[in-house]
This record gives sequence, structure tokens and C-alpha cells, in this order.
Amino acid sequence: MERLVVLILVVGLFGMSFGAPLARFVPELAAMTIAFWRMFGASLVMWSSAPFKQERPLEKNKLPTIMIAGFFLGLHFVCFYAAVKMVPIANATLFATLAPIFTIAYERFGLKRHLPTGAVLGLWIAVGGALVIQISGLNFELGETAGNLMALASSLFMSVVLILGERVRASTSMIAYTRWLYLFAAISIALVTLITGTGLGFSLPDAKWLIGLVILPTLIGHNSMNFAVKYLRPTIVGAAPFGEPILASLIAWFLFGESVGIYVAIGGGITISGLIILTLNRK
Repeated sequence: MERLVVLILVVGLFGMSFGAPLARFVPELAAMTIAFWRMFGASLVMWSSAPFKQERPLEKNKLPTIMIAGFFLGLHFVCFYAAVKMVPIANATLFATLAPIFTIAYERFGLKRHLPTGAVLGLWIAVGGALVIQISGLNFELGETAGNLMALASSLFMSVVLILGERVRASTSMIAYTRWLYLFAAISIALVTLITGTGLGFSLPDAKWLIGLVILPTLIGHNSMNFAVKYLRPTIVGAAPFGEPILASLIAWFLFGESVGIYVAIGGGITISGLIILTLNRK
């Protein structure tokens, strides 16, 4: 079963890698607008399966936890798309995939779990590879720093989602979990837009890109993580997107001409090696 879960995570990684590039096709939309429609659309799809696939009713005591997770998921996407608008895609995806740093700290010091040495080593190799990717490109001027910090904050918020998701998914199906998770995320974002006065409208040509964000990085990408968190530790699941900066950078180069240099190749090899070591030592 674990091998199947790992394979699902790999497929999900390819889907997640389109999360930033697709948002570049709607530059006139605010980060909150993009995040809302991504979550609302995904929730709508998940709820549309209700008449065709009966799910065990969600335990009422799970709703508060999912509500909190949905709130942090909404914050994750708002911060991530804000970062995409401020820094290169490689930067945004790099700093947005550092959730394992936060989850491993929680597992070690909060849950008192003793992680295998090989898993920790693989994690830090993957982190090192991700940093190598941007070693020549990071620019800590005011705008760049703010964008990098926004992406890092999105990692922190995602780590909370993964930790809470592990608790709920232990006894809840992926469909029952994600339909509520995405709905609460959309509601949270909508409330923030009301407070800030941010509009949620979009033009008809933008619809295809928003639909793409619903299908590729959400239904395929994030659903793979929500599925896997029932079977693997949140640190392991959170480490899967480490490959996202590599693939997203390649996509950005192909679509927008954002340069991909030797550091991506070197850092990508290091990151993939770290992921392999982490996966082999995941138990």
C-alpha cells in the first residue's frame, strides 16, 4: 500500500507544479481572488460526487478541526499567490515547499516522535538541493524579501494543514475530508475579501485558467497529499512537493522564458536524491 501511496504522491507532484505557472495567465486577478476560485471550484467538484458515491457521514467532532485546517489552507494559498506576483516562480515555489521544516519540528518536539536518522538526513539533503536551485538568483531587496517571506509563510500554514489532516484522515475518507476542507478554505478567503474589499469577479477568458488551477494542482496535486497523509507521516507528505520548484521552473521557462540554469540541474539532482533517501527511510 505504501508504494501505491508514494506513486500517487509523484503524480500529484506533477499536478502541483502547475499551481504557480497557471496563475501567471491571470495577472489582473488579486491573489485572494485566485485562491478563492481555486478552493471554491475544488470544493464544488468534490461535493458534486455526493449523489453518486455514498460516504460515511462525517463525525461532528471532526468539523472544528477541518474548519481550522481549511482556514490555514486558505491562508496558504493567499500567501502563495501573493508571492507568485512578487517574485520569480522558482523563488515562490522554493519557499512554499518548506513545510517539512515546520512539521518535523512539531513531530520531534510536540509529538516526541523519534524520526529515523535516514529520514532526517534525506529531508535536509532535499532542503539543501532546493536552496542550491536559487543560490545565484535570490535577491533580498525589499520586494523580493516580502515575496520570499510570503511564500515561507505559506509553508508554515501548509504544515498546520498537514498536521491537522493527519488526525482527521485517520478515520475519515479523502472525499469526505477534502470537500469540507476546500469549502472552509473558500469561506475563509471570502470573508477576508469582504473585510479587505477585494473583488472576486473575473472575465470569461480567465475561466479556463481558473479551471486549470482547480483540476491540476488541486484535485490532482493536493488531493494526492490529502490521500497520503492517512498512510504516511505529515513530514513525509510535506516533503513530496520539494520537486515542485524544479518542475515549476521548467514550466515557467517553457511558457514565460524565465531562465533555468545550471543551479536548477544541480539542485534538482540533490533534491531528488534527498527525496529518495527520505522515502526509503520513511518508516
